[in-house]
Amino acid sequence: MNESLITNQLIFDKNMKLQNLEYHNQDYEWKLNPVEFTTNPTLLVGISGAGKTQIIRSIFNLKKIVNGASLNGVKWNTTFSTENGTIYRWQGEFETQKSFIRSEQDLNLEFQIINEKLYKNQEIIINRKGEDIIFKGTSTPKLSPNKSALHLLKLEEDIGPATEEINKIILADAYLKYVQQQISTVSVSLLNKYKNSSLSEIQKSELPLPIKLSLVYQNSLDVFQLIKQRFIQIFSIIEDIKIEPLNLEDMAIPVFLAEFFKESTVVHIKEKGVNNWITQSNISSGMLKTLMYISELYLSPKGSVILIDEFENSLGANCLESMTEIVKENKDLQFILTSHHPYIINNISTKHWKIVTRQGGVVQVKDPQELGISKSREKAFIDLINILEDYPELEGDGE
Repeated sequence: MNESLITNQLIFDKNMKLQNLEYHNQDYEWKLNPVEFTTNPTLLVGISGAGKTQIIRSIFNLKKIVNGASLNGVKWNTTFSTENGTIYRWQGEFETQKSFIRSEQDLNLEFQIINEKLYKNQEIIINRKGEDIIFKGTSTPKLSPNKSALHLLKLEEDIGPATEEINKIILADAYLKYVQQQISTVSVSLLNKYKNSSLSEIQKSELPLPIKLSLVYQNSLDVFQLIKQRFIQIFSIIEDIKIEPLNLEDMAIPVFLAEFFKESTVVHIKEKGVNNWITQSNISSGMLKTLMYISELYLSPKGSVILIDEFENSLGANCLESMTEIVKENKDLQFILTSHHPYIINNISTKHWKIVTRQGGVVQVKDPQELGISKSREKAFIDLINILEDYPELEGDGE
């Protein structure tokens, strides 16, 4: 792993949270060479199969590791900063086992950590070799050999902020799949538990985004009105939004499902000039996705890293323009996106582009200037197309 990712650099843009990443999955023989992320947003572009989706997954795997996941053959090195400007570098490696046959039972297998280090402003805080963990110069009692020291020592004063930052990594696909289900079930007990919660408490909770949205609506927080206003600016035919249980009197619901639906809240929208509300199951996927993206802006903790793969999916032409601008203007969140769509690529400055190329199992991310891409908005996209055609070695499924 590249030791120079932070060694000579202590000052980063204050709006950047995740500074860089080097990642190697030795089990699958897939390697990401060091990549430096840009100020918000970072747009990963490249042909299909280059490895853009794998980069998104690799970033999200950092969150899995910090929460106790044991990942076969994974080796990583990343630098990130906290809200107060503290800079951490975290690197580590799990053992690689290539001899077993993968099955559902293998999902519970755990793999030992070979080494792990955590630096805080260049001072080493954790130095681990196998089962031996040195924390701030002192050996710890024997701890789990299969879990990250950041997970095991997360309650320590110098470790807590690091785990908190990594836990701000959010994979947008996870909540989009959740909300695109016809019903997003929110139990009465859960709603009651958070009934008097502040916006900050809801933002910092680990609740799925649709539930956060239900809570700010139920708690009559001002932020819901802001979300609604942004949504109506994009969809001018919409007059109002509410998040409430279904009206069972208007539906032929079997008795055995009645209790389930009674405790389920769904999105309702009302169009101008139409008396009846439209329920979530009849709202377009593009509208729902846009609502979730807007909600993410307001309901994520400050400093979150939002990962969005194929940003354009399910978004209509009217949504693309508005959502691209919303992402570009946000200063409190860091967006790392992938896209193939000409509109998105053309409307995000080349200084935010990262060109993803792959040769065999090695992924290389390059800056536009390295490849001679023009800074001119009119010419840059044509340059990009021509350059990507010059990479015939990009074969196989890297996504």
